[in-house]
Amino acid sequence: MRAISHKSILWVLLLASTASGVPQEALFRPSVTDPEITQFNDRHYAVVDPAVTGRARLVLFLPGTGATPFLYREFPRNAARLGFHALGLMYPNDNAINVLCEQFAPSDPDSAGNARLEVIDGSDRVGFLAVNSIDSIQNRLLKALQYLQATYPSQGWGQYYSGSSLRWDKLIVCGHSQGSGMAAMLAKTRVTDRCIIFTGMDWWTGGAPPRPYNWMFTLPQTPVDRWYCFAHERDQFLDFTEMQAAAAALDVTRYGAYERVESSTSDGYGSRHFLSTNLEPAPAQSSSYHGCPVVDAATPMQADGVTPVFEPVWDYLLLHDTQPITIKCTPSSISIIFFPGTLEQSDDLSRWTPQPAATSPLVVPRSALPFRSFYRLRTP
Repeated sequence: MRAISHKSILWVLLLASTASGVPQEALFRPSVTDPEITQFNDRHYAVVDPAVTGRARLVLFLPGTGATPFLYREFPRNAARLGFHALGLMYPNDNAINVLCEQFAPSDPDSAGNARLEVIDGSDRVGFLAVNSIDSIQNRLLKALQYLQATYPSQGWGQYYSGSSLRWDKLIVCGHSQGSGMAAMLAKTRVTDRCIIFTGMDWWTGGAPPRPYNWMFTLPQTPVDRWYCFAHERDQFLDFTEMQAAAAALDVTRYGAYERVESSTSDGYGSRHFLSTNLEPAPAQSSSYHGCPVVDAATPMQADGVTPVFEPVWDYLLLHDTQPITIKCTPSSISIIFFPGTLEQSDDLSRWTPQPAATSPLVVPRSALPFRSFYRLRTP
């Protein structure tokens, strides 16, 4: 059984440190970047390691409800160690979107999506929020990057915008809790480089039965192979069963069910896009299962007391690449996992039969396969 990618050449770029050095960090208030910003003025956090060969990608991290970027420095520092620019962005996050929607629009399955879009671009969409264009994520991000480029011109922050336009294709959008929903909406509505969701979802309780909000089922601009989730199985705020349903709505489970990272025996967490943990949080926040995957005070450390236990998981979330088409075998069947497109099958590599109704993963009993069977993916 063989899988053939339509992309015949795979380029591999190895990036390594050019010298040992100390990452350069900056903490600065949004009002410094734009005097019209007067609220949600806790400091942005930026970090880059000039001693590491750069990847020309920005890791944008959005904190959870009521939190600030200062509480999430380990993950951006780890990204900088890998050669990324990283920026923790402060934005309007004082109230949980799901709570507001349940209180003010309980029967509207589109309220959460509209609320998130309002926070992102500042256009009025829901009556229970008042986020304008100045306070929007878009404006805050652009002004933060312009400030960083002007203040640290040798660090290369200017490559992530052009004039007044953000270069979303060069951004890895990430977030925790409420921030993960903002990152996901950015990846739904823009072509970003990647999306990483830490313990987040939008759950509509007004449905029968309750289910994810409508926006989570929409076709994303950022291809699904670039989406990843990491959650705690004992999260005290978000039900893990519901998070699994949310992951399915986002289609990240096309690459398999969740994989528990601390007990994974497969190479590279089985190439899964939905990872979980059941580890105890750090003693400083021993009951914060919700924060355990990424909040500094809750993230467990290795024996040295300074290295996060989840460092290899974070590396995987930032660096793992999924092949356009992969085949996994069991004694009784094969599973064909593929990007959106038309799957084609051949017995002799000359005549190809489209499988237009096939959805990923396509599970085929071994008994139904001919002696030789090849698959390829034709994308638009």
